[in-house]
Amino acid sequence: MSLNNSIAVIGGGAAGFFSAICAAQLALQKGFSVDIQIFEASDQVLKKVRISGGGRCNVTHHCFDVKMFCKNYPRGSRELLSPMQRFQASDTVEWFKNAGVQLVAEADGRMFPDTNSSETIIDCFFNLIEKHNIKLNTNCPVKAIEVVSPNGSQKKFKLTTGKGPFDGKNTADAVLVATGSVAGGYRLAESLGHSITERAPSLFSFIIQDDLIAGLEGLSFKDASLKLTLPGKVGKTGKNIFKQRGPVLITHWGLSGPAILKLSAWAAREMKQSAYTGTLTINWMGAENSNEVESRLNKMKSANLKSYLKNVYPDTLPKRFWLSLLDKCSIDQDKQWAQISKKEVAQLCNVLVASQLNISGQNRFKDEFVECGGVALREIDFKSMESKICPGLYFAGEILDVDGITGGFNFQNAWTTGWVAAQHMMGSNSGTT
Repeated sequence: MSLNNSIAVIGGGAAGFFSAICAAQLALQKGFSVDIQIFEASDQVLKKVRISGGGRCNVTHHCFDVKMFCKNYPRGSRELLSPMQRFQASDTVEWFKNAGVQLVAEADGRMFPDTNSSETIIDCFFNLIEKHNIKLNTNCPVKAIEVVSPNGSQKKFKLTTGKGPFDGKNTADAVLVATGSVAGGYRLAESLGHSITERAPSLFSFIIQDDLIAGLEGLSFKDASLKLTLPGKVGKTGKNIFKQRGPVLITHWGLSGPAILKLSAWAAREMKQSAYTGTLTINWMGAENSNEVESRLNKMKSANLKSYLKNVYPDTLPKRFWLSLLDKCSIDQDKQWAQISKKEVAQLCNVLVASQLNISGQNRFKDEFVECGGVALREIDFKSMESKICPGLYFAGEILDVDGITGGFNFQNAWTTGWVAAQHMMGSNSGTT
């Protein structure tokens, strides 16, 4: 494999910065110089890094079993197995440690810098591109990429750029496209022979209007079981039922929280095809089935005959939700437990374990959203992240048809694919950090 003397990285996001830095580090280890330039169309770089995790930057996830880790990608799980055997979450932790950034795991496995600030990651990257003389060109969109062989010499890529420190053309031995879900990146990929799979929003919350949750924004449930049913047989897979379990949050527009976001990721394309309508069946009691919940309510009744319904309720439920539940079932909250009938107990039980709420749309997280879809995975060699169609052209990050659930998995895709691309561009396609 020949070494590349010049590399153009298109996209100033997580994957682009990380790959450029890794390539420069490897060049330094090998003792040769390489010209690396990052081209960013806008005036801001690392935008998702800055806002991720509420400004804390969820760098990765504390799961160091590659097979288990890859199960968190609705699309790309199989393809990522090979690259993550070479650079996985534990390698990310070590890489940042060597760069002076300590990552800390929280109870749910998400990992953040110990400063709890995304600026720590951004400062780290800027220090490293300065150290390795990586040139950053902002406000410099790449309009076109052309494969050329000047004077019969080795093939190069000619980049036609827009506004920036220079207008015109720039050449490179290798090109990495890491533009995320920006339309311009897809156009560049298509111009060089690649196909783009169906794109759809992923990781979004549900718009739901129902009396049960109206006015209860801010209430959360640590463990709820969800079943999403979409109309008809949706999508190429024919799937129309999806299940998930975990924390749920009531918002002023409907429902959100980790379990909802995971559900939206797994059903991303099918929900788009159903125009974001469907039925969400919720068991607010988590793993408890109907018989268990009914038994629990009857025991509560026996132990609290003289207590009012509004004051005694399952301890896993917020009081305001319980009162709304009583209202939905047309049960007077000022009744005593002794006055509640078997029919009313069964009615409460049914809503607790099988509330059916109609979804009328989706709500995206503005700049932090994730999309599924992108460059078709069959067209990429995941041992190198090089195009099978256009040698010397590489891809990393979200521009690929790879997306993960919430929890640091999308950033790990950026680190892993960016690192593998860097190794191959620098003539080293084996080993880890």
